[in-house]
Amino acid sequence: MRPRGTWLRARLQDPKSEAAVIALGLLALIVFAVHGPYGDGDIRVYHRYAVAFWAGDHAFHQLPAEYPPLALVVFTLSVLPPLHDYATVFAIWMSAILVAGYLGYLRFSTRRDAALLLLYLVVGAAGTVLARYDLIPALLTVAAYWAVRRGRFTGAYLLLAAGTLLKLYPIVLIPLVMIEHRRALVLAGQRWVLPVAKGAAVGGALVVAGFGIAVGLSGWSGLSPFFYAGARPFQVESLGATLLWLSSFVGFSAEVEHSFFSYNLIGPLAPGLASAASTAGAAGLMWVYWRLWLGRMDLARAFLAVICIVLLSSKVFSPQYLIWVLPFVVLVEELDSVWLLVCACTTLIYPVLYISEHIFGTPGPFPYSGTFLGMIAVRNAVMVAATIRVLIPRRARLPQPARIPAASNARSSLFISGD
Repeated sequence: MRPRGTWLRARLQDPKSEAAVIALGLLALIVFAVHGPYGDGDIRVYHRYAVAFWAGDHAFHQLPAEYPPLALVVFTLSVLPPLHDYATVFAIWMSAILVAGYLGYLRFSTRRDAALLLLYLVVGAAGTVLARYDLIPALLTVAAYWAVRRGRFTGAYLLLAAGTLLKLYPIVLIPLVMIEHRRALVLAGQRWVLPVAKGAAVGGALVVAGFGIAVGLSGWSGLSPFFYAGARPFQVESLGATLLWLSSFVGFSAEVEHSFFSYNLIGPLAPGLASAASTAGAAGLMWVYWRLWLGRMDLARAFLAVICIVLLSSKVFSPQYLIWVLPFVVLVEELDSVWLLVCACTTLIYPVLYISEHIFGTPGPFPYSGTFLGMIAVRNAVMVAATIRVLIPRRARLPQPARIPAASNARSSLFISGD
């Protein structure tokens, strides 16, 4: 007698069945996340920016205020083709990106990891993965990691530079590539200072060129993403906002504010908490860089640790930001109950509590409930615990050096030297 479930497992391992399951899942996400209550809000913003740049009163000069310049390329997908239902158009493009990421895991990792990526995204980002563009920089960072593992360092620098021009956070991953670049060259018996400097300069030049073009098109407002990020208060889902809320129980005020297109908390402790978060974040990054330099942390874990530190020390922890970290959770933690809990809590916050408490669409201050703020506090506490586990693993794996391609291969030598 055939064991129970054997037929189902065999069907799921069949490529045609697998493609059908993924297609049905993406269709369900489009209906749920994009055409659900307020699901197309950010896509509406993307579409407005794209139309303003290409056909507005200040065509070719009006850039997004809060997004880096390369994001405009992604926003343009919402008008290609120029259909009335631009939300579905954008979601279909993001579906194609998701499929490309899945195929990337099949090619450079394992089928199990590819399936785990989909699982984490469904549990933690079902409401955002197709309705935001954060999947693109997230996949660029994991592609940079794969490039490093294969000794393609110039490619890794360029991928992280492109990610920085989409979302600023990948810039803090470049030192990890530099450290691993140095290690690979030293182990290969080659000089490292000039090649590493050249490689980092290539990535840095691309970032500078991207923002330089933005300044040329719209003046100093091309640098507005930096000013925008610096001026924002604590977004309600950030760790800093949770600490502000908890401080209200011991006599300090924490007030609701709606600004910068987000729901926030402000209070007298906010400036001090922001400074402390920045200091702690910088210290955490330096610690990860140092551990990787000493060879006491493997590269995938270092990537995961850096992104976790960025998420916890930032003044903004929008629900879609969880997408940044999930590709590396798959590679480092695999199927992990703590990270599944982080994902589940994030989805309970957004979209479930946002919808049930009618927070969507509120133009002004809204009295957040204890349930809403409490769930955010639980998610952030679990996220802190998960990050500590990443920073201080129970069983540290010995780092495997990047593979340096054979020197006889001219193309490989180009990537090694960074020229």
